[in-house]
Amino acid sequence: MIIQRYLVKDLTLAFFATFFILLLIIVGNMFVRILAKVSTGDLPVDVLGKMVLLGSIEGGLELIPVALLIGLLMAFGRFYQDHEMSAMYAAGVGPKVIYQGVYLFVLPLTLFVAVMVLFVLPFINGLNEGIKDEVKARPEAAGIPIAEFAQTGSGSRRFTLFVEALDENKALMQRFFMHTKEVDKESVVLAESAILFIDEVNGDRVLTIKNGSRYDRDFETEAFNIFSFGEHGVRVPPLEVTAKKDYDLISTRALLADDSPKASAEFHKRLAVILTVPIMAFIAFPLSYAKPREGKFGKLALGVLVFAVYYNLLITGESLIEKGEGPTWLGLWWVHALFLLFGWLLLKRRFGIRCSGKKS
Repeated sequence: MIIQRYLVKDLTLAFFATFFILLLIIVGNMFVRILAKVSTGDLPVDVLGKMVLLGSIEGGLELIPVALLIGLLMAFGRFYQDHEMSAMYAAGVGPKVIYQGVYLFVLPLTLFVAVMVLFVLPFINGLNEGIKDEVKARPEAAGIPIAEFAQTGSGSRRFTLFVEALDENKALMQRFFMHTKEVDKESVVLAESAILFIDEVNGDRVLTIKNGSRYDRDFETEAFNIFSFGEHGVRVPPLEVTAKKDYDLISTRALLADDSPKASAEFHKRLAVILTVPIMAFIAFPLSYAKPREGKFGKLALGVLVFAVYYNLLITGESLIEKGEGPTWLGLWWVHALFLLFGWLLLKRRFGIRCSGKKS
């Protein structure tokens, strides 16, 4: 039908325009935050692009529902301002025909979001976590700068470290020096190389020093000992890195097999991202109703408020599920049902009981 193709074209353009503007803002803020960490040495510069890319994909998926709502409100607002909606009603085009045009665009978008959230997003979260683990295992993450002395302490022990260079993979420290001083003794370690790795058993970071010599001096006895070693290990205090919850990394199939409250909360969270797309499209049409003098942006503030309430209820419901304070079978369905009812009441108020043809 011609009117449906016209609706699909305008609604699609409005959605993508809104989505890319919001995405540009989100990515810009993310880039500035990550760049600040790079400039202070908290993150290496070579992971900047990867983290921005992965964060943009995750942030873009979360933006789709609100971008859809704002885009549809703007498109329908223009229809009302230009009296196109009045012409449609006069020609016998009712909500049923309009919703057919809306969902010709929204249903493929919902399918895309479902595939991304259920299957691709856990993989992306895993890649992001892998980058954090890689950074955590690098010398920079231990506070060991390259080609300059660094001092630190732990209790009565004082450490002075020096690394002359890194290999091309930025993992192996070459020509390593460490001076340790305590109340009653001190020691110096010189080695060809050193490397940081994560202990898979307890998650601690271990500094492994290879092919070196250790020189110990006892202040009380003035004894001086020298010995050589092929490998010497030193545990490094854990670095505080903000990481995603483990359930964010689990596949959807594994979540369904897990009956714990946290697994149920994560599954319903993913499902909510998908369901908000068609629900926002359902609400947008009756919510966009505007009188001739209200203008096409008259309902944007109300639309943002509706989405904010919806989003906060989803967060509250997810928290209740995680704590086991509600039945897991109910999940977040009550939130979706509440806003479907809200959309239906708006539709009934604007167009009466009948949802096809002219207003009754």
